[in-house]
Amino acid sequence: MQPRMRIGLIVGAIGLALNVCVSAFIGLCGPVATLIAGGVAGYFAVSQEKPFSKTEGAKVGATAGAIAGVLMIIGQVIGGIIALTIQQNTGSVPFIGTPGSDMNSQIIFYLSGLVSGICIGLVGMALAAGAGAGAGYVGTSDQPMMPPSQNVMS
Repeated sequence: MQPRMRIGLIVGAIGLALNVCVSAFIGLCGPVATLIAGGVAGYFAVSQEKPFSKTEGAKVGATAGAIAGVLMIIGQVIGGIIALTIQQNTGSVPFIGTPGSDMNSQIIFYLSGLVSGICIGLVGMALAAGAGAGAGYVGTSDQPMMPPSQNVMS
């Protein structure tokens, strides 16, 4: 497995657990956690792969950041559903709407939470890929080009 994928999965798994907690209590801060995770994944991926150019480093970092971002979408959705459950069980006023007692109202209430969690998670994933690309670009040092071999005819 390539280091960019391995590191993206490791950082994404840690970020998933973190994002569940962050999203359950402060839902809009989930993309910030995802942004940080994408940058961390991009930086560690280029330090492992050691690409030859900054543009290649940006590609490696963007891949690692996007993989971490995909896993963190799952954490965003789980955290959003937990937040809706807490709001419903404590009787506090939810941001999305008021759940009714009938089944259709409950389904719409949780479905709207699921959709908003996915939308916020997609924003976070885009930020993670961008942060990974930036960290990969900055973390890569340009390697000197090898001179072309000289074909000397004797």
